[in-house]
Amino acid sequence: MVGCMVTYTEEFEDQLQEIKKVNGEAGQDLIDKYPPKAWCRAYLDTVCKNQAVDKNFTESFNDWILEARYKPIIEMLKDIRVKIMERFAAKEVVVMKWKDDGFSPKSDLLFNEYLKIFKVCKVSGDEDNGYEVTEGADRHIVNLREKKCTCRTWDLTGIPCPHAIKAMEHKKLIPKIEIHSYYSKEAVLAVYKHKL
Repeated sequence: MVGCMVTYTEEFEDQLQEIKKVNGEAGQDLIDKYPPKAWCRAYLDTVCKNQAVDKNFTESFNDWILEARYKPIIEMLKDIRVKIMERFAAKEVVVMKWKDDGFSPKSDLLFNEYLKIFKVCKVSGDEDNGYEVTEGADRHIVNLREKKCTCRTWDLTGIPCPHAIKAMEHKKLIPKIEIHSYYSKEAVLAVYKHKL
């Protein structure tokens, strides 16, 4: 899958050149201050599966604890602990309503959107060399054994992308069972069982 990284690196370079056209200093400043490995999707780690890679976790957390941040340290930590316990309890109630063999509603929604898109894709190739899947003018290589696609959606989210779904259909596999177990009811409930 080396070609996958090259494709994304080239795409990154193209985007950087577009930024430099608008403001040359801004593009170079972006690279000098913030290495691409810290923010560019081409370099993101694929171990943790996440659908949202564009939201700043630190800013979200700081907004969430805004009131507690201005208290003395012990009081602040108590407030944060209680807030987390309440959030875990509320999330656990919501997750208990999921179907027993189901996945998170967001992952189901995304998967269903991919099911609509995969219908316009065309597949060729074989498992040994990877399936080549076209979606309009875009071409992607899908490796079912490694659960990777050159679009990197499957790698990053753990939810089969339209290209992977098309390759699985070609091989007569069931795409839904390839959604990563991180999104299962069982896995999410396990997270909320660890109370503070």
